[in-house]
Amino acid sequence: MAQVSQGSIRVAIGVVGLVWGLAVEALYYRAGTPADEVLLDLAIGWTYLYGGLALWASRPANRIGRLMTLVGLAWFIGNLTVSDVRGLHELGILFSGLAGAVLIALILAYPTGRLETRLDRVTVGIVTTGWFATGAAQLVAAWQGADLGLGPLAVNGTVAVFAGVVIIRRWVSAPPRRRPELLPILIAGSIQIAVLVIFVAVQVVAPPEDVAALLLATKNLAPAAIPLALLVGIYRQSELRHRALLGAMPDLMIRLTTDGHYLDMEAKDSVLLRDSPDRTVAGRISDIMPVDAARAVLAAASAAIDSGQLQTVDVSLDSPIGRRDFETRITPSGADEVTAIVRDFTDQRAAEAELRRSRTRIVEATDAERRRLERDLHDGAQQRLVSLSLALRLARSKLSGEVSPAAAAGLDDAANELKTAIIELRELARGIHPAILTEAGLGPAIDSLAHRSTVSAAVLSLPDRRLSPAVEATAYFVVSEALANVAKYSSATNATVAAECPADSLRVEVTDDGVGGADPAGGSGLRGLADRVAALGGSLSIISPTGGGTRVIAEIPLG
Repeated sequence: MAQVSQGSIRVAIGVVGLVWGLAVEALYYRAGTPADEVLLDLAIGWTYLYGGLALWASRPANRIGRLMTLVGLAWFIGNLTVSDVRGLHELGILFSGLAGAVLIALILAYPTGRLETRLDRVTVGIVTTGWFATGAAQLVAAWQGADLGLGPLAVNGTVAVFAGVVIIRRWVSAPPRRRPELLPILIAGSIQIAVLVIFVAVQVVAPPEDVAALLLATKNLAPAAIPLALLVGIYRQSELRHRALLGAMPDLMIRLTTDGHYLDMEAKDSVLLRDSPDRTVAGRISDIMPVDAARAVLAAASAAIDSGQLQTVDVSLDSPIGRRDFETRITPSGADEVTAIVRDFTDQRAAEAELRRSRTRIVEATDAERRRLERDLHDGAQQRLVSLSLALRLARSKLSGEVSPAAAAGLDDAANELKTAIIELRELARGIHPAILTEAGLGPAIDSLAHRSTVSAAVLSLPDRRLSPAVEATAYFVVSEALANVAKYSSATNATVAAECPADSLRVEVTDDGVGGADPAGGSGLRGLADRVAALGGSLSIISPTGGGTRVIAEIPLG
């Protein structure tokens, strides 16, 4: 069974409330009630009902809207007492106090929608019990033909006075800073007691007819002020929160409708605006922002309303002080409005770009120094050792018949040791920076690494052109470290290497069929490579499920 949405429930309640109110007030009018009283009673009930539905829609997490809606639905029950239809009359008597009990709960729950203190909860319990008991007693008395006299009036009056005092006490005991927020509480409590006093005066004192008419008119009009006070208080509170939030933010903040009209704005200083903030409120976004920026913001505003989620828009604009980059974050703040926070990220992004460039320069300087050391070793120490080896072998050949076997063996050992030293020096130079990478490029260098690997390594793809020295060196060392780890730790039988440039980046991938379970944080080699790749604006990722082999993937921008 599909879940019914909150919006569908509110629509259904609105339709039911419309029909319910019209039907009950029609009975009330047929019983002889003056038309103006009927219309006023209908207007008050619908104010609670549809005002509550509006609050429910705009603040679904706050129960105030639901309580106000319930007051509106219960408002008309008491009028059923005038009905001559069997069952409806009794229903009206029994539940005549329901609207008042829910109204007390609504007032005491304002503005959070919760009964926050024990006194509030006890008060609602006493009011509900007292008024329901009075209705039940009147119903039983009507069945038995008994006369309760002023008893129900006394009980209802006592309960109403108690509730009114509790309501006013809540305002009086509140901290001074909260009293403006709770002003609707004071208004509602005062009206509650005033209506009771007027009702008692009319029932007990029996004032002159004209005075009684005035008091009854006041009694009928006064309850209309309660829902209005609560609605104005709720929306005023929301407005104050919005203004406080706007005033606290250092960035440009605006509230606007999805059709582009400004509702509020706070702008300390923003080059994004072509007009002063005071003149833009109630204007249109297209009047003060460049067309492209306004169009992007409105599209994101509509997306935020539709999805209910935060939307982000980046905008770049030419201003009198140069090109500026802005990030706009847009979130829903009403049924048809959003709040947008616009921040100038130009300086931050310039700093980030400079940081990336400085890291790239460090990598390039390091690679240049590696190449210099490799050349110095190759052209200097290595060449001298090679010359020395040739000289030693030449000397050995000339002295072959004139030296003892022991001396000859010593010369041969020295030549072999020298040859080993040359090989080790050549490997050291290759580790610092391979000459093949400088001379032939990344493709041949990767082929060389795969050929020297102790684990069978197949090269699947290579770049078809030379790349920048920093990119080639970084990719080379990624492959070198990955193949070294395959040989040391993976227990693999086969590995593959792929390097290609699908767009504006170089993608290098080394895979093996080993045991997997590699931990990127477990060794300094891969961490150092990740830092090196990141210095060029790229990323290094390792996928290594246990028993599923390992994939090392590097994405390196070419720019």
